[in-house]
Amino acid sequence: MRGFFSALIGALVLLTQNANAALYELKEVVDLKPQPKAKLVEVWIPVPYENRWQKIERMEVVSPYSFQLLKESEYGDRFIYIRHEGPLKEPTRITVKLLVEREEVKPEKLTSKPPLRYLLPDRLVPVDKFKVLAERITAGKKTDVEKLKAIYNYVVSHMKYDKSGKGWGRGDAIWACDAKRGNCTDFHSLFIALCRAAGIPARFQIGLPVNGSGEVKGYHCWVLAYPDGFVYGIDASEAAKHPSLRKYYFGHLKDNRVGITIGRDILLAPAQHGSRLNFTYKAYEEVDLKPSNGVQTYYFVKIIR
Repeated sequence: MRGFFSALIGALVLLTQNANAALYELKEVVDLKPQPKAKLVEVWIPVPYENRWQKIERMEVVSPYSFQLLKESEYGDRFIYIRHEGPLKEPTRITVKLLVEREEVKPEKLTSKPPLRYLLPDRLVPVDKFKVLAERITAGKKTDVEKLKAIYNYVVSHMKYDKSGKGWGRGDAIWACDAKRGNCTDFHSLFIALCRAAGIPARFQIGLPVNGSGEVKGYHCWVLAYPDGFVYGIDASEAAKHPSLRKYYFGHLKDNRVGITIGRDILLAPAQHGSRLNFTYKAYEEVDLKPSNGVQTYYFVKIIR
């Protein structure tokens, strides 16, 4: 085994230019269990994306193995990729530390056309099957913003945030519509399906909620929608949980989040040998070209401001 080393990626900046943005220290800890019979171990660790509202000011990777920072082409998701030939003889830890700047999302005019991909279906988010319902919900609405609001109001009113029983959490739009309940992935799968069926581009984003410093248990997801040449942040599940914020979450997203990846049916970089991932915010491992459950991911956050 090679000795541990660290790599600094990007600018080592402690002071950001936007004093009004939230600033978080994020630590991603990835533990690999021994694989004594392996011939090849591959690990993909997701790295938070950058966009108009989220910047990575500093990144440090501590790993016993060499790695690459790669970007997949469909959504622009980034992954630390580790390829180890031979067995893993002992438990291994990889740590990624980041300084993340996050701004509130507000409605604003687009500077470029959204990709066609955000109008097309995902495996669990069909489009054609929702066209009739989308037409009914948006009947009489003339602009995309009016249609988007009608879809938003339908989803928030139609569904209940409820994680009891089985079936929730997969982001299956048909199940969510029929069950009328679920978590954030279920809310936003139905929302995206209806948007795309109405001809409004919409994209899925998943990451971490920031409700204080410490370990982050669980994930959160949300949507960016693109009506009439604008971009709107949408958080339908939070609106359902907090009715007083229903108006706010049509167009806005609070900065108390860190986005990890974008999109569904994820093809990693380099491509995995297993199936595309439904969605991902944790490390993924393959052993001898097959998916493995020998990896655990933990997130810790510290609020700087």
